[in-house]
Amino acid sequence: MAAVLIAVTGALVSGRTGLTHDAPDTTSIEAVADKLAEGQARERTAINADLAAAAEEAQEHLAGVLRGLASAVPVDTGKSAQPARSGDVDQWNEGLALAASALEAVPEGTSEQTVTRAAFLGAANLLQSAAASYHHLLDAPADQHGLLTAAVADQREAAVHLWQAGAAQLDTLTVEAGGEHIHVFLAPDGDPAAVPQEFQEPESH
Repeated sequence: MAAVLIAVTGALVSGRTGLTHDAPDTTSIEAVADKLAEGQARERTAINADLAAAAEEAQEHLAGVLRGLASAVPVDTGKSAQPARSGDVDQWNEGLALAASALEAVPEGTSEQTVTRAAFLGAANLLQSAAASYHHLLDAPADQHGLLTAAVADQREAAVHLWQAGAAQLDTLTVEAGGEHIHVFLAPDGDPAAVPQEFQEPESH
């Protein structure tokens, strides 16, 4: 009988020891690192979502400005210009200010997220410069119109290129974090249909 009790007691002690050994150690370096990585991943995903929402809002404002500029300074030089007025420029600036405000509200994230936001903000700033150039054109002597018109076109082109870089980076960040593609690309004339097909938002979205 004593031998049986000793055997049972030994088995129980061994079992407890095994359970204790198998239980995860939440204080280990590996466990702490895993928990930290999970938290960072959640934060990156949250900032990606904030950045995407801000970019979509800004995209609408910038597209409106681009449409107005395309009418006043056609992207296709073969088209006739429809001059804008000072009030139109004021509306462009209001839209660009709203776009910048939405983007500036996104919290700081990783270096990649910060660069992406900076690209979007830089595009908005360049369009503000284009709007300012056009505003100067309205009151400028006729012999300066060509120079100012060229400045508007150059600033618009630079803004669109910078925005496209940010849009591509945002799409990459979102997909790498396990999300779906997000397409917030712009065309120089602000027409969504003019965005290359591979950059257009999928119809299922």
